[in-house]
Amino acid sequence: MTAGQFNIFDDVLKTDEKFVIVVQGVYNQNGNLTKKILREYPSLDQQAMQRLFVHLKEVYLQERFDKDMAFYDITVYTNEDYAADHIYAHTKRHRHPGDQWTATSK
Repeated sequence: MTAGQFNIFDDVLKTDEKFVIVVQGVYNQNGNLTKKILREYPSLDQQAMQRLFVHLKEVYLQERFDKDMAFYDITVYTNEDYAADHIYAHTKRHRHPGDQWTATSK
């Protein structure tokens, strides 16, 4: 199981940095990918974010895929602005090849 992209911004994070975790289901509908937010966890400190991130990966590793779902997506942002250049960790679990998380750098 891949641990994700933890610590890629540790050198630029503020000590009081807050994090947001967003869990999405991504669906393939007639060849178009559509995202649906399943859970959102705002205002987490770094320790809470890391613990919750690990827990969510374990939970969604066991979670069944809905019909037409292509993958689960867990993204950790460093603030509530949701700017793409502030992504801390990004992982995906695809329907196939199976029970495995992949990490995507940003």
